[in-house]
Amino acid sequence: MGLLDTHVGTNRRRHFVRPDRGVSSSARPFSIVFSRVIVVLSVAAAVLAPHSGWPQNGADSPEIPDTLYTVPTIVIEAPRITREEFDVFKRSGFVAVLDLGDRRNRVDDLSTVLSKMVGVRVRQYGGLGGFATVSIRGSSSNQVDVFLDGVPLNDAYMGLTDVGDLPLDGIERVEVYRGFTPPHLGSSAIGGAVNLTVLDDKVWAGASDTPRVEAVGSYGSFGTSRYAFSLWSQLGTFRLFGHAGRMASNGDFTFVSDRGTPANPNDDGEAARVNNDFDSWHALGSLLMRLPVFGDVSISHNYVEREQGVPGIGSHQSVTARSERKRHVTYLRSEPRPVLGERLTVSGTAFYSRTNEGFSNLGDKVSLNQQATENEFMAYGGVLRSRFDMPLVPMGAELFLESNSEKFHPNATRPLPLSGPDRRRMSHTAAVSGDLFLRRLDLVLTATERFVSHTSEFYDPPRFPWLPPTPQGKISRDAWTSQFGFRWIAASFLTIKGNWGRYLRLPTFVELFGNTGSVTGSADLEPEEGLNRDVGFVLSHEGFWNIDGMFLETVYLDNEVENLILYFPNSQFTSRPQNIGSARIRGLEISFSSQLGDHLRLAGNYTYLRSKDTGPIPYYNGNDLPSRPRHDLSLFSDVLLETWRFSYELHQIGENYLDPANHKKVAKRKIHNLAVEWRPFANGVSLAAEARNLTDNQVSDVSGFPLPGRSFFVTVGYQP
Repeated sequence: MGLLDTHVGTNRRRHFVRPDRGVSSSARPFSIVFSRVIVVLSVAAAVLAPHSGWPQNGADSPEIPDTLYTVPTIVIEAPRITREEFDVFKRSGFVAVLDLGDRRNRVDDLSTVLSKMVGVRVRQYGGLGGFATVSIRGSSSNQVDVFLDGVPLNDAYMGLTDVGDLPLDGIERVEVYRGFTPPHLGSSAIGGAVNLTVLDDKVWAGASDTPRVEAVGSYGSFGTSRYAFSLWSQLGTFRLFGHAGRMASNGDFTFVSDRGTPANPNDDGEAARVNNDFDSWHALGSLLMRLPVFGDVSISHNYVEREQGVPGIGSHQSVTARSERKRHVTYLRSEPRPVLGERLTVSGTAFYSRTNEGFSNLGDKVSLNQQATENEFMAYGGVLRSRFDMPLVPMGAELFLESNSEKFHPNATRPLPLSGPDRRRMSHTAAVSGDLFLRRLDLVLTATERFVSHTSEFYDPPRFPWLPPTPQGKISRDAWTSQFGFRWIAASFLTIKGNWGRYLRLPTFVELFGNTGSVTGSADLEPEEGLNRDVGFVLSHEGFWNIDGMFLETVYLDNEVENLILYFPNSQFTSRPQNIGSARIRGLEISFSSQLGDHLRLAGNYTYLRSKDTGPIPYYNGNDLPSRPRHDLSLFSDVLLETWRFSYELHQIGENYLDPANHKKVAKRKIHNLAVEWRPFANGVSLAAEARNLTDNQVSDVSGFPLPGRSFFVTVGYQP
């Protein structure tokens, strides 16, 4: 039985019941789920009771607020960890975190940074500022959820986020959750999640009433320019952060064109990319208030505006197609002071986002007909999160509740005037998570249960303005997913972690309802399902001899994905999505970092990924999944002198296929980057220069969409 049958035009729902291997039955009430999580951890505690106990080593204690415990003649002091540290570093899952403070003088966007992180693959359609999607551990791009300070950015229409549209200026760090999503993000994405953190506590360390200012300006190849300005200010219990920036480029790099005859290399020649320019403005603002009763309350706003050309494929470039995008994200967050002896913490977030996306094509090389669209996406919702550290047993429980409403409103003036029908989705997520701390074993056991309920529907516009829209179809589904994990500190320098979990991806509006062009909707689609398993170890040491901060992480992963949604032709000009695909993905992830003395830092990561199509389609079965190279290597080195910093990066990607039939192969590639930074003055002024793709390697991630060759950039910055 599938994930409930769908009935267009009704509100009948049938729950996911698959006793052999399903995500889980949804026929149980949420209270039973909470009991289930607690019972699992309690049984584990009973079995391991002789070895359990209260924390003896404060460095890895649960988030228990009392830092002083007194018994006769014994005093134990345990430093308290923040909830942010627990979310990122104390979970059983594997997380890659990149602090962007060292990259302020680099001309980067999010796609460039993510492409060099372990387990992550980015598909770029045109270099800096171009459309780009992210994959984690061989997932598809819509199996990865992207967040801004915990606020979801994926839209229900296509189910993905253009990471090339997200500037890094104003972002403090990037968190990549590989193969899992922590409870505080709520998502149950198959591939994992990416969370962009704007502000954290360390930003305000040492803050005073004197404002702090940062500014950078860059210029480089292909007419690329970048300007950014940031301000931090504190006045009593009020903290203010503001940021504004602009990035633009002509994007007119040269590439080797096959002239539309890929089978005939004799007519290949050099061509310039046209209509590949972009101009992007962005602004961030945040006001934090520390109130006597309500604790910390903050309101933040993020704005991005982008206008760019759409050049199409390299052999048939368009000079007329243009697109523009405006996105507003506003969120209000409250974190009251802990209660019950500081054992209970509660936080809440309310958010609202609106995106306007326009596309105009008056030519004929990007689409079959002339097009002019102005679509609107809206989303709003709220999140409530609480955590309770129990006083009598070494156990913590966490509850996450989220409600989210999304709306897509299409508008078009060409080829025919069109407004609507609207697509809407109301989704509710509840997650219960428990952590059992067995301190004498230095072991943490984690269990999480998630419930997802969503209703998708579309409406026709009303006949008269005073009437509401007419509902035309409604699709409702419920689903449960479960995750389990452990984190064992086997020695002071060795941590072993493992995870097992089921995850899902909801069908998008395009897949369910189709569009006005080439896609016919399929209302009976089920969510894609994933079973993720991984185990690995972390070696870390403060250092010995002249080596400081040694770190090595090795992870083995084994994932299965079923009910993959694939498109198949159902007429001469249209296709229809179906649940028919499946895949098996196994691999190895290795990452390391260290510092030799005061002058040399080394880091790198390697990902081996064996992705195999296991679906029933004969000409796909057994093939590699497209755009999933088996080998991906990144190496980084920094030489640090008194006022100089020299950096080298190597990014090597193995050969891979661009299509599921494995007919179009991309050769392996190596990209070498160099950067130098000079800080001659003590006042924070710096001068940086960087060279990318030194060997002028002609590469592409997507067939027909070339990426830039050799390029150079210079940056002047002020960071006191």
